[in-house]
Amino acid sequence: MRKGKMFTKKVISMAERLSLPGAVLPALATAAETLPDSLPTEELVKPETASPAWQVIAAQLPAWQEDNGMAQLAVMLSAVSRTEEYYQQNGIPEDIFFSTMDCFRRFLEETHARTGQWAFDRGFWTWRQTGGLLFRLGTLEFECRRAGPGPLPQGLEADAPVLGVHIPSDAVLGREELDEAYDMALQILSWESLCLFGRPEAVICNSWLLAPALAGLLPEGSGIRCFAGDYRCFAVDEENREFYMWLFDGCGVLEDLPERTSLQRAVKARLATGGRLGAGRGVLKREMN
Repeated sequence: MRKGKMFTKKVISMAERLSLPGAVLPALATAAETLPDSLPTEELVKPETASPAWQVIAAQLPAWQEDNGMAQLAVMLSAVSRTEEYYQQNGIPEDIFFSTMDCFRRFLEETHARTGQWAFDRGFWTWRQTGGLLFRLGTLEFECRRAGPGPLPQGLEADAPVLGVHIPSDAVLGREELDEAYDMALQILSWESLCLFGRPEAVICNSWLLAPALAGLLPEGSGIRCFAGDYRCFAVDEENREFYMWLFDGCGVLEDLPERTSLQRAVKARLATGGRLGAGRGVLKREMN
């Protein structure tokens, strides 16, 4: 059986509440109406089952390249309605709900800016938001997870509960904005009911913004330097290429790398002479208890 018109109406209603681009709505409605009725969408809302549920669901849906991700987006938006109830039950303010779920609008617009297509290519990621594992708190996102796998700071076990920090594309990395985000994380994510793995023992970030090589390419007062200075880097991966996506709009050919900003020009010049950038792993220096 298919989901049908009532289901579609709920999906479109949520899309409108989240201010998704109007150009997406017709294709989204078509995808929603033809979704299989057997999908375990309710499991996307539970922190302990969101990840495995997504694996089951994704196996039954078209790859995002086949329908611009509209089936995957419809499933996620259907789960968001129940996630809103989860927020309400846990006393999480409404503005945090909308800030967190604004990722759907942001992801669509990022992909459109990069490719010219209205497509949703982040189904693999957004079960974190629907499952109440990742929250947008001010300018940053914080994910409740375990520390491993990968390199860890001294004294932290792989199964230790941590907060993973993510930097949205629209983040403002000023001192005031960063301090506000950490204050919100300390307040909200200290609630035991929101931390599936237990009270976080550390705040960890894995990002190209923590690449040590950036320090010499950025001016004093740079937002990226301000952010990176909050972390003690404990591992570097010079082979990491994620900066191509976020700094160069996905272009990976040296000769074609854009030079619109001073940072783009500086990194491109470094790469042209055989230098590397990569990514760093860091632990927040600030005490979070």
